[in-house]
Amino acid sequence: MPYNLRAVLIILMTVFLGLMGLYEITAKSPRLLGRHLPGWSKSCRVERVTPWRQPTGIHPLDKILHEGQEALLFYGLRQH
Repeated sequence: MPYNLRAVLIILMTVFLGLMGLYEITAKSPRLLGRHLPGWSKSCRVERVTPWRQPTGIHPLDKILHEGQEALLFYGLRQH
């Protein structure tokens, strides 16, 4: 794989995982921090409208795909 493509993929994965992590912290803030972070109510709505599906049948991969869908909805990068 060319060096530039590898660097771009690493940067994109880092951004994606960082945004997903921030979404998860916001969604679980009452349990993690003892208080609601800004955006918590939106994360609750996103969790309600994102059904659990198992398109691959591989639980860890399906979990990542599900959480990724929730994060995309949370940031407004995907429509429900």
